[in-house]
Amino acid sequence: MDGHKPLDAFPVAFNGEHYDLKQFMRDHPGGVNTLKNYKGKSILHAMQKFGHSNSAYHMMHDLRVDSDHLKDVNLTGEVSENGRIITGEEKSRNVEEIKFLEELEARLDWSKPLLNQLDAIAPHYETWVNSAVYRKCRLFASPLLESLTYTPWYLVPMFWVPIILYLGVTQYLELVVCGDSCTQTPLSNGQYIYHVALGVLIWTALEYTLHRWVFHLNPGSSVTLIKFHFLIHGMHHKVPFDGLRQVFPPVPAFFLAVIIYSMLKPFLAVPILNLTGGLIGKNTIRFYYIIIR
Repeated sequence: MDGHKPLDAFPVAFNGEHYDLKQFMRDHPGGVNTLKNYKGKSILHAMQKFGHSNSAYHMMHDLRVDSDHLKDVNLTGEVSENGRIITGEEKSRNVEEIKFLEELEARLDWSKPLLNQLDAIAPHYETWVNSAVYRKCRLFASPLLESLTYTPWYLVPMFWVPIILYLGVTQYLELVVCGDSCTQTPLSNGQYIYHVALGVLIWTALEYTLHRWVFHLNPGSSVTLIKFHFLIHGMHHKVPFDGLRQVFPPVPAFFLAVIIYSMLKPFLAVPILNLTGGLIGKNTIRFYYIIIR
């Protein structure tokens, strides 16, 4: 925030502190329009009225700025003499939990790779990882390993679309319009579409199962399990606004797809065609969630 000028800022006040929401505007889950009327005002009542979580209050720490930074900006929100307006709703906020989250955060040096520091918060990992911050994180000291964890949105279609097209076209030629070269009874166009759709449904059910019972599994105090969980899913909870870490990197995703396909193949009538549908479902859902929504 230090590089911002007052004219570029979107200042708000909360509990006597000043915050600049300029960079956060586009990432706000409620949209830009819900914030624009609060420029230069106190957001205390709004934070309580609309039911923000303790994690949201914790995240505000990353948006706080010195008062000198906004000295030329008029903050018109009314606050009490000590900077606080105590409302009935505010009493429900767990101040002690927020202080504890700040203490956990202080155990880590975000300017260094995080993965090897997670032992510092191991007993409280579940609490820490579900308290989002508005930052970017580095996982590995190695530039090569770190680069493999970045996934720009366009990399997903660049990687998967050619694979999906290849599988879809070759399966259509082999199973539908194969003519005399067919090794089995040819599929009709309707049957082809059915098996692709079946793959989409299988993947949807599988992804829900993995997300619900594997990715959200509490790793306890095991540092090894904590690191594994943070790599495969935890970082999405901790740094949800890091645009380069919102989807699974294609290379490890490819190997995971191969493993899952190998396990399911004996149970599928048309395995590769079902796999094609699964890849369509996987990437369509992700593209919609990350880019369009």
